[in-house]
Amino acid sequence: MNRRGGFCAAKYWFASLALLLTAASATFESTYRAGVEALEKNNLAVARTQLEAAAKLQPRNTQVWLALVQTYFKLNQPKLAADAAVHAETLAPSDPVVLHGLAFYYTEAREPLRAAALEARYADKSPQDPDAYSRAVDLYLRASRPKPAILLAQKALLRQDTPELHELLAKALDADGQFEKAIEQYGQAAKLRPYDEGYLSELGQAYLRRGKFAEALRIFEFARRRFDKSAQIQLGVGEALYGLRRYPETIDALLLTIQLDPELEQSYLSLGRMLGQAADKMPDVSAALATYVSVKPNSYVSNLLYAKALLAQNAEPDQVEPLLRKSIALNSAYWESHFELGNVLEKKQDYPDAAVEFEKSIQLNPKNSAAHRDLARIYDRLGKPELAARQRALTK
Repeated sequence: MNRRGGFCAAKYWFASLALLLTAASATFESTYRAGVEALEKNNLAVARTQLEAAAKLQPRNTQVWLALVQTYFKLNQPKLAADAAVHAETLAPSDPVVLHGLAFYYTEAREPLRAAALEARYADKSPQDPDAYSRAVDLYLRASRPKPAILLAQKALLRQDTPELHELLAKALDADGQFEKAIEQYGQAAKLRPYDEGYLSELGQAYLRRGKFAEALRIFEFARRRFDKSAQIQLGVGEALYGLRRYPETIDALLLTIQLDPELEQSYLSLGRMLGQAADKMPDVSAALATYVSVKPNSYVSNLLYAKALLAQNAEPDQVEPLLRKSIALNSAYWESHFELGNVLEKKQDYPDAAVEFEKSIQLNPKNSAAHRDLARIYDRLGKPELAARQRALTK
């Protein structure tokens, strides 16, 4: 073959190769796109088939592997998802898209520590994403790793001074036992955004967690003057007053909280533990707990607490029994509903059924001496002295 013929043959070979590569690229693109579209529509079987085919066509394409990670995870194939994630990171350990995508996957897979490390690396490479460091710090906190969270938050603050980062640093310092430094950071966040109630609330909650109720009350009362329509701030006032054992004021604060926001469930729960201190405020407390039932009719707690409030006012058994039976129907594994129903049935002189409820309550909470005492009394009424004596022995 002369040189001209050889040149023509080579030219034909390269042209053929170019056509093959173009065709292969087109095949990959159509296969990959079909897999992604199927994944978006949650057609997981098709997504898996198409994406695995695309991975064979271009085994070093990280986008394919990221899509496979998501597909395997949704298919509840954790081993395949984890292997695909490791493969994607191995192919492109410095690619911000890969780092961010894998951080999202590990967050969904409930591995916050691995997610945090990847999101931190992503943040280093992505100054255009102002929230990246905050997400990484939050993930370290979820993983109960305050020390790397502290270091990362301090590093992030050098890039941008935001109240969100000061708050995250405060939480990390608080979790690390550095309470005084944490308070400084909570305060700094509140200074940077003085008209955001959340930062003052966090500062007050930090004092509450440490049992520093007087300091917490001072913060919440200051915040209340600025945010007088805030239910969260008002709730904080109530919690601080409760810690100081100022019970009548606590009840007033909680009742006001409910007026401000009837949907805020914690205020009802806090009020529920105040039934023994309600005294002449019991009608108002009972009315508030009736509101709780209207707001959360399918909550076993709301029905139980309203029933207890009615019992504290010597309501008729027939008024209380339906609430307790509904509470049990919603959650039969809570001891107190059975205990209170036992007392109501005893008032109705339905001793056999009262015994059943006390027995169930004891099974769920054997340490409640009142249930043993009451069951002993019921056994006496049923003519079962030996069983009564056994229950009395358990109260000692």
